[in-house]
Amino acid sequence: MDYKDYYKILGVERNATEAEVKSAFRKLALQFHPDRNPGNKESEEKFKEINEAYEVLSDPEKRARYEQLGDSYTRWQQRGGPGSFNWNEWANAPGGGVQWEVGDLNDLFGGGGGFSDFFQSIFGGMRGGAATGGAAPGT
Repeated sequence: MDYKDYYKILGVERNATEAEVKSAFRKLALQFHPDRNPGNKESEEKFKEINEAYEVLSDPEKRARYEQLGDSYTRWQQRGGPGSFNWNEWANAPGGGVQWEVGDLNDLFGGGGGFSDFFQSIFGGMRGGAATGGAAPGT
């Protein structure tokens, strides 16, 4: 896709204020609106182009990114830009994604008595160990 000069499309300068951008958009959108030009494919395409330009230039973050990237903006946008990956599409796809529920943690560790039984099964009957005081043997 070719670089689109959104400022040129709206007929405003690069330092145009938000109000100037909005005013230019409204004027052009009214002029090229499909309802005013029924059946005119050129007007319809121009209207879409005007909307695209306004969408970028009216949003301070998008405008700043457009300024920063210049002719690379369109490629950046096509490749996703920030936050464009929709995890819901992946997760809800038939046969895709991972579904899981958080159940009772006792199920995870074999049911019954919870964590103490879990550790009991690992460490078994290991009792004793620590000295309870007194002299060490052989002293």
